[in-house]
Amino acid sequence: MFEALSSTKDPLKTRGSVRADVRVVGNQLSESKVRTFVLVSGEPDSVGGKNEGPNPLEFFMSSIAFCENVTFQRNAALMGVDVDFLETTVRGYFDRRGQWEIDGADPSFEEIIVETKVSTKATAERIKELVRLTHRRCPMHAMIVKATKVVDKLTINGKEVFL
Repeated sequence: MFEALSSTKDPLKTRGSVRADVRVVGNQLSESKVRTFVLVSGEPDSVGGKNEGPNPLEFFMSSIAFCENVTFQRNAALMGVDVDFLETTVRGYFDRRGQWEIDGADPSFEEIIVETKVSTKATAERIKELVRLTHRRCPMHAMIVKATKVVDKLTINGKEVFL
């Protein structure tokens, strides 16, 4: 796929698309059809839901981590870097008052922390290069850095290192 993408300049041949069809199926409960998969999103009891699935914001945080992990794995393979363990934790912070327009609060995320934990025999410099490349190439990460403050953290073999 990489060769096909790099050999064409036609934007119609390089444009990607993602689709989700979502419908309400209950009280604060929605069902999404993505390709052949069905996902369920609900709200916790604390806000009037029935705790029947992750809420949309939890899916959003998960989507960032899923995208980071797959992008990391692809880049590691391209760079010839072996990884024994990879875990990405994403936390987002926002003012809940914004969901109700209380005191003019903004509902968007104020900060998102993306923490990558890696166990490997590769050097820290090689992993930092790989993580920076991953952040640049991951569509989710590329989008969130345009929208809010993003703090990237990296832990290699149990030791936090600075990017």
